[in-house]
Amino acid sequence: MSTTITSQSEIPSAPFYVTATDSFMSGWGPAAGKTNRVILPCESLAEAEVVEANARQRSDMKSVHICAAKPKLNRWTLYSLMDREAASRWYEPRSWP
Repeated sequence: MSTTITSQSEIPSAPFYVTATDSFMSGWGPAAGKTNRVILPCESLAEAEVVEANARQRSDMKSVHICAAKPKLNRWTLYSLMDREAASRWYEPRSWP
């Protein structure tokens, strides 16, 4: 469903990105001692708004933001890249009630 990334060059180019902290996956497994932050590239602002709305409907997603530039990475965070192919439901309007 997601791919762990370790450098900004691994983030595909896109006009917009939605980022969110995954509170469920943070702190254990590959994210032991770290925060897990998901990055979802979007082809348009309208698509980013759909992804943002879906993320805000999930109780495990915190600090949801739309960005117009590639997110900057830090060493205290595990970054998970999710795209349309791996996480198609995130890109569908009203995917979560």
